[in-house]
Amino acid sequence: MAEQNRSSEEFPELTGSDLSANACTIVAALAAEEAILPSPIDLNINSTEQLELPPLEWSNYELVPTKIKLTNTGDTVILTAKYADGEHPVLKGGSLDGRYVFAQIHFHWGNTAAEGSFHTIDGVPLPLEMHVIHFNDRYETMDEALKQVGGVLCLVYFFNLKSSPNAFIEPIIANLKEIVFPDVVIKLTPFPIVNLIHIFTSDYFLYWGSTKSESRSHPMLWIISRTQECIDFHQLTQFRVLLDRRMRTITREQTPIAERENRHVFHVNPVTPCCNWTLSPLPHPKYRTDRWLVDRMEIDFGTPGMCQKFVEVLRQELQNKKAQFESGDEN
Repeated sequence: MAEQNRSSEEFPELTGSDLSANACTIVAALAAEEAILPSPIDLNINSTEQLELPPLEWSNYELVPTKIKLTNTGDTVILTAKYADGEHPVLKGGSLDGRYVFAQIHFHWGNTAAEGSFHTIDGVPLPLEMHVIHFNDRYETMDEALKQVGGVLCLVYFFNLKSSPNAFIEPIIANLKEIVFPDVVIKLTPFPIVNLIHIFTSDYFLYWGSTKSESRSHPMLWIISRTQECIDFHQLTQFRVLLDRRMRTITREQTPIAERENRHVFHVNPVTPCCNWTLSPLPHPKYRTDRWLVDRMEIDFGTPGMCQKFVEVLRQELQNKKAQFESGDEN
């Protein structure tokens, strides 16, 4: 692929065994030039470069904060949390230089269910995108960290529409009606931040980019889960009742998708060397209690032979269901 050939010429160490040995150094070295390039970008697995990194290390995400606040900023919804000293959720490992402390969560949605995400996938937007912002603990505040290359990282989760509501995000959805007006802040019953996300150490995308706030550019590292969260149509529509400072429904225009230019986008620790989909076709295990077999199976359909395995397991499940029916066991 042209993208991979170009990077091999610019960074000859990005091939063979040296790729793993120098991966963290390579990611850090790219920041000087690529962290100033604009985000968002279009993600396409065929134009990514596979990269092996140490696993991400997640700490304290399961702890219940002392306070949680939900705010309508007039532009988005922000969730912030207060923790006891030393108990903040922290992310480290991978290519990260130091410890990154959880700061806030905010959302990107659209005017219809056919749009909304900040990034696009294979040229197409998704209904909802959640950003989980962290900043390096060498800085006292996120505002200070935003001025520094490597000071802030953004965990990205995409949401796909499902027929069943997402119980994990319901504490937010149920309270959106309480913050319809801009600058309204409410307190929620505290719950672990991990309820809203899933933890991953492999099979994610990574790239450097920047966002703009007024006239200032904010460089950051983007870490993007291939596995999506779920939301149903009714839950999604609740975001579209919120009002901006003109007392109109928040209208979210799609931020222009930036050109890739010479930017590197990595597929980190892929679960298989052959992937056909940019996003994982399987939901996270926490959603796999519904009735569809494909939602419950630990199968990557990009792996050779997995389609045949799926058919075999499907036949076995149908036989089991038939046997249960004939025996009178409805469970």
